[in-house]
Amino acid sequence: MLMKFKNIEIFKTQDGSIGLYNKELDEIYHSKFGAKKEAFEKFIEPCFVLDLNKPLMILDICYGIGYNTKTALEYFPFISRIDCLETNEELVFNSYKFEFSKKINSIIEKNIKKPEFIYFYIGDARNTIKKLQNKYDIIFHDGFAPHKQSVLWSEDFIKKIVSLMKKDSIYCTYNHSKPVLKALLDTGICIGKTVKDNRIAGTIASYNPDLIVNKLDEFELEQLNTKSAITYKDRNLNLSNEEIIKNRNLEVLNSSLLSLSKLKRIKQLQD
Repeated sequence: MLMKFKNIEIFKTQDGSIGLYNKELDEIYHSKFGAKKEAFEKFIEPCFVLDLNKPLMILDICYGIGYNTKTALEYFPFISRIDCLETNEELVFNSYKFEFSKKINSIIEKNIKKPEFIYFYIGDARNTIKKLQNKYDIIFHDGFAPHKQSVLWSEDFIKKIVSLMKKDSIYCTYNHSKPVLKALLDTGICIGKTVKDNRIAGTIASYNPDLIVNKLDEFELEQLNTKSAITYKDRNLNLSNEEIIKNRNLEVLNSSLLSLSKLKRIKQLQD
């Protein structure tokens, strides 16, 4: 792999697929255990509860080099449209050069040059999402962790995402942090966890509770009423990461809610 990107390093993950490391944020785009494996387990496999024999509308938030979109093309036979949101134009325009099947990379290249059913939106996802009019069957949400990219995990941004979901649609993310779970819960949507090899692999959400295989248990829901679940806030979708994090830290500091550690101690005494 000879490609070079500003502030980004390329590395091989354990399943042989390519991963990226963002030097500026000190974050990896993909699991070191396998980029392609992660895309399947956390974003594709949870969607198998859907009727896949109908045309699917997909929203891919944080496209990167396209692992989630490419894997969707590999496993979902009928896709009518994919809208891909990404800030890094260079990654998008070179994404078809990264290891995947020639057939799928060819589809990506063709749609980059002249969109037919895959559309790429470059820029701040918060601005793009305000303009989207489609309703989606599947939404992938794959931003960096909230402490590095809180702009993509605020309760306000998540509310916008949920507003784009159909009744029988699925929202998938690797993120299972309490502020994100709380933000989803507060929209009125049903939330659960994706489980792989007896471990939590991510979060799934839907308006249809029948599509949630592994629902949160009572104690997991109780934890969403503690300080640890206080959400990130960005009312006008225009604050910086630093502002959002600073505001949340102040809210946590001044909150009268139970701490997570205190809740756990209470539960231990009750048991």
